[in-house]
Amino acid sequence: MRHIIIASILMVGMAPLAWADDTAAVRALAEQGHADAQFVLGTMYRDGQGVAQDYTETLRWWRKAAELGVVDAQYALGNMYAGGSGIAQDAILAYMWYSIAALQTGEQWLHAIARSNRDALATRMSPGDIFKAQQLVTEWRAQHGK
Repeated sequence: MRHIIIASILMVGMAPLAWADDTAAVRALAEQGHADAQFVLGTMYRDGQGVAQDYTETLRWWRKAAELGVVDAQYALGNMYAGGSGIAQDAILAYMWYSIAALQTGEQWLHAIARSNRDALATRMSPGDIFKAQQLVTEWRAQHGK
């Protein structure tokens, strides 16, 4: 029953703060491959909610969710790499994740922000680095059928 409640919360998009008290259930769903739960668990690690703050775990769970097409996770990875939040700053990977988020369907406001962040980042990148990032986007999309 608890998994049904957590799954329902995930489907209606409640904020991670709402279920930090049920870390075990979120973790169980994340480990079963539920993409939204993976994003939430990563966010819980970033914020230290229900778990010890751990950017390595944030990166791991957000990457899993991003690979499954969660645009929020793709955008969050762009932010993480752009700002060097708990990891080494990497403009190429930030550009890549912002680009992937911008190309997804759905939340148009988030796509617009991802495009804006990507374009602002590009003004500080070399043409070679932009080309590398674009190649990574092309490879990612080919691998994920998107």
